[in-house]
Amino acid sequence: MPIWHIRPYETVDYAATVRLLEEVRSTPGGPPINLTDTVLALRHEGPDAESPAVVAVAGEHIVGAAVGRKEGGQGRVLTVAIAPAWRHHGIGSGLLQSVENQLLHAGCRRITTLITPGQTDEEAFLHRGFAATGQVLYDKEIPLRPADVSTVERWGGALLSTSEWSNLAGMTEERALIEQRLLLPVRERELAEAYGVVIPTAMLLFGPPGTGKTSFARAVAARLEWPFVELLPSRLASGAAGLASELRSAIHDLMGVERVVVFIDEVDEIAQSRETRPENQSVVNELLKAIPAFRGVAGRLLICATNAVSALDPAFVRPGRFDLVLPVGPPDATGRRVLLAGLLERVANKDEIDLDAVVAATDLFTPADLSAVVQRSAAAAFHRAADGARSTVGVATIGVGSRDETGAAGQSGEAGKPGSDAAGPHGGAFAATTPLRTEDLLEAARAARPTISLTELDRFRRDAQTFTRI
Repeated sequence: MPIWHIRPYETVDYAATVRLLEEVRSTPGGPPINLTDTVLALRHEGPDAESPAVVAVAGEHIVGAAVGRKEGGQGRVLTVAIAPAWRHHGIGSGLLQSVENQLLHAGCRRITTLITPGQTDEEAFLHRGFAATGQVLYDKEIPLRPADVSTVERWGGALLSTSEWSNLAGMTEERALIEQRLLLPVRERELAEAYGVVIPTAMLLFGPPGTGKTSFARAVAARLEWPFVELLPSRLASGAAGLASELRSAIHDLMGVERVVVFIDEVDEIAQSRETRPENQSVVNELLKAIPAFRGVAGRLLICATNAVSALDPAFVRPGRFDLVLPVGPPDATGRRVLLAGLLERVANKDEIDLDAVVAATDLFTPADLSAVVQRSAAAAFHRAADGARSTVGVATIGVGSRDETGAAGQSGEAGKPGSDAAGPHGGAFAATTPLRTEDLLEAARAARPTISLTELDRFRRDAQTFTRI
């Protein structure tokens, strides 16, 4: 089952890429491709930053391509082409993201493209945050100055796909709160200032392990369309200058970035009570100085997360430090249903699964627990299908995918010939013999042990009453 991946275009790809462009251009409903400009860009000896090009490869076959060009101080996407059988698997968004990154490194902050509304690859541009400015012109302003790229990358940061926010499931109340308290004031800054509304610049997330605190922080950055930088305490501590000094350097550098979300996970490792761990005093002091620094300049957001909020230094969590202190607990029944529906989205017989029964059997399960249950049940169904395949002439396949659009996988084949250029990701030669069953999921749930115990849940609820500030 070949998994597609994206890599830079190479000169040896020329013939296959041109064949793909011709195929896509001749497909009904396909995008209008300017072959002249595209081919000229591809003929460069290894396209440079002025004309970046990337390809999507499945197995040994090129199934997608994207070509850009720097024009003055702006970037332009000349072509995004995807083999018809491979559309709607996240390839377009992945190709665009790669070209955008290269144009950004070339000094482009605005990227445009000419597409016909309703054409097949328009969805990919919309997923990547492009907006229509006229009948056919789409453009996008990248929320990161070219001069800030090296700083963000030095600390391991990146721009995230806007789909991370739309794909965030099981957190309806938290999403609504962030929309009202953070995103709306950012979008309506002048109106917010007129009413004296203070835009949050520091947020603390707390809750048991596996409840999705990191995913939530990433989703907030994606929704803001600001670069996301995660500062890992373990990595900072390994620096030659020491943890406190490395933290000071990171905050100083990142405060120079025009817009950024800085995330510190497991902050209790470095911000525990100074009475309990006196050796942390210098680090806690640096964190306490960092929060006012974020308040001083618009366009910066600090998000910290912890599994043990009660263990944090009292000065760190007192009112006035964090604008928002949000509990992130296990999803309720409604949230579990949404999460399970997303995890089972690519199961062919998902409509036959009794979601209510699975939801009832997974009380206290975190998003990570639910993902493990689905994968365990998928493995059981797969092995059952594989055992059946060995006793028959046919070959069985079963696919369970995640909700990440750039992680799609597929089995190519045409008329029983795996590897054909025209083959789609699921190939017509193979058919599922034993689909995923409700009982598979229930057995996996019964065999699993929830991350959160009743004792931990009770502690979390007490902490929520004590520390929550919205």
